[in-house]
Amino acid sequence: MAENLKKYSMLIVIVSVLILVYVSYKIAAPFLAPLLAAGVVAVAAFPLYEKLNKKIKQPIITSLILIFLILILIVIPLIYFANQLFQETVTLYNSASSLELTQFSDNLQKITGLNINFERHIREVIKVLAEKFVLNSADLVEQIMQGVLQLFIFFFSLFFFLKDGKEISRNLKKVVPLKQDVEDKLFLEIKRVIKTIISVLFIIAVLEGVIAFIGFYLFGIPNPVLWSFLIALSVYLPILSPPLIYVPAAIYLGLIGKTTEGIFLLIYFLVIITSYLDNIVKFQIMKKNSNINPIVVLIGTLGGLSLFGIAGIVVGPLVLSILFAVYRLYQEENAA
Repeated sequence: MAENLKKYSMLIVIVSVLILVYVSYKIAAPFLAPLLAAGVVAVAAFPLYEKLNKKIKQPIITSLILIFLILILIVIPLIYFANQLFQETVTLYNSASSLELTQFSDNLQKITGLNINFERHIREVIKVLAEKFVLNSADLVEQIMQGVLQLFIFFFSLFFFLKDGKEISRNLKKVVPLKQDVEDKLFLEIKRVIKTIISVLFIIAVLEGVIAFIGFYLFGIPNPVLWSFLIALSVYLPILSPPLIYVPAAIYLGLIGKTTEGIFLLIYFLVIITSYLDNIVKFQIMKKNSNINPIVVLIGTLGGLSLFGIAGIVVGPLVLSILFAVYRLYQEENAA
C-alpha cells in the first residue's frame, strides 16, 4: 500500500512539473525572440564586456555602458532611418499622384507594341495602398507597441546575460549530461558559430550598403543614403530583399526617361549584390570560418525567421549547427 502511494505521489509530482513547464513555456513564448536575440548578442559581446570590466571592475556599470553603446549604434540609427523612410514614402506618394506617364506609355507602345495605361494603373495601386494603410493603421500601432515591449525585454535580458554571463554558462554546463572535454568543445563550437554568423552578416551588410550607395549615387537616385541603408538592413531581414529596393529604383529611372541608366543599375545590383555578395561571398566566408554548410545557413535562416522572427537569422543556423556539432562530437567519441 505504501509503495503504491509512493508511486502515485511520484506520478503526481512528474505531471505537476510537466504542467508547470508547459505553462511556463506558454508564458514565455511571446518573448522567446528577444530573449534568444539577447543571448546571441551577449555571447558575441562578452569578450568586450570582460575587457571593459577588467578596467572598470563594476559589472553593473560595464553592462550599462555596453547596452548604451548598442543603443547608440543600432536603435538610434534605425529610428532615424525609419523616420526618413516615412518622409520619403509621403514624398513618393505625392510625386506619383501627380506623375504624367502618357509619354512613357506611348514610347513603350512604339517599341514593344504593348498598349498599357501606366498612369491609370499606378493611380489605382496608390489608391489601394492608401486604403490598406488606413485600414491597418490600428494594427500598425499595436505592432509598434509590441516592438517597443520586445525591445525593452531584449535590453533588460541583455543586461543580466552580460552581468551574470559566467554563472549562467556554468549552470548550463551542469545541466548538459556530457563529459567535461565534450562540453568544452560543444560550448566552444556554439561561441564560434555565433561570432561567425554575426561578423559575416555585419561585413556583408557594410559591403552591400557601400556598394548600393555608390550605385544609387552614380545613377542619380534621390536619397542614396536612405536606400543604401535599407539594402544593408536587408541582410538581417531576408523578407526585405535587395530586389524590392533596387528594382523600383530602376523602374523610376525608366519612368523619368533614363531607360539606359535603369537597365545598367539593374545589371549592377544583380551581378554584384544579388549574385556575388548574397549567394557566393556570404556562404564562402561562413564555411571557411566555422565549417557551416550553405544549406544549413539557408534552411536555418528561413526556418528560424518563421519560428523566431528576426532573432531566427542567427538562432536558426545556430540550432542546426549545434545539431551537426553534437553529431561530429559523437563520431569523434566513438572513433576514440
